[in-house]
Parts: sequence; C-alpha cells; structure tokens
Amino acid sequence: MWAEADGENRFILRNVPVFAFGLSYGDAVNATSVNGIPVFANVAEHNGHSTYRIYVKTDRHAPEVVGLLDRLKKLGCDVEIATDKIAAVDVLPKADVYAVYAALQGAEKKGTIEFEEGHCGHPPTE
Repeated sequence: MWAEADGENRFILRNVPVFAFGLSYGDAVNATSVNGIPVFANVAEHNGHSTYRIYVKTDRHAPEVVGLLDRLKKLGCDVEIATDKIAAVDVLPKADVYAVYAALQGAEKKGTIEFEEGHCGHPPTE
C-alpha cells in the first residue's frame, strides 16, 4: 500500500487498498515501527471515500467489464486495476455511492462480476 508520511507514525493512504477491509484512499492511519518498517496499527481518520472490490468472471478487457468500469468513472469513481481479474473502486466523496452500488449490483446480477465492499465512508442518507 502506498502512503505519505503525515507526522510521526501517521500516514495518508495514496492508493486504493485493494485487499484490505475498513480502509479507503486518503484515510489517515497510524503505524508502529517493526525493524524500521511502518506496519499498520489503526485508522486515525476516514476521509469520506468508499472502497469496493470487483472480481471479474471473464477478463477485464471484455466489453461488458470495460463498459462497467467506464460507467463507474462517469459516476465519480477512480478504478485501480490489481490483476486481470481484480479491480478496486474508489468512490470519491462527491459521488453517489448508491448509484455506484446499483451499477455494481446490476453487473453482478448479469454474471459479469462479483463484488464486495471494503469500506463505506459515505454518510447514510435518510
């Protein structure tokens, strides 16, 4: 995971945490030092981003997957490709997380992907 130092043993995440739960891009985290290497300890502050993981059932270059990723970008997301089968979705604070979730759920119902929520940092709506 990439992070930028923000004080002693505090870091700001600068990529989408593809394989971690409870974290999103831009979150501030505390770390401990183990043999001079920072190791995650806890979340100091969430910043309003949400994270989803997509597991592609075919290939990320398939037209239906490319279409989904383009749609997510238009909905206000950044997409980080991890492998040909796995992508992480960073839902920016300004984005409608419910519209993003509906797009992911629709693609899952069609059998294109499976997805899971890594962290929801958007406030609930009433």
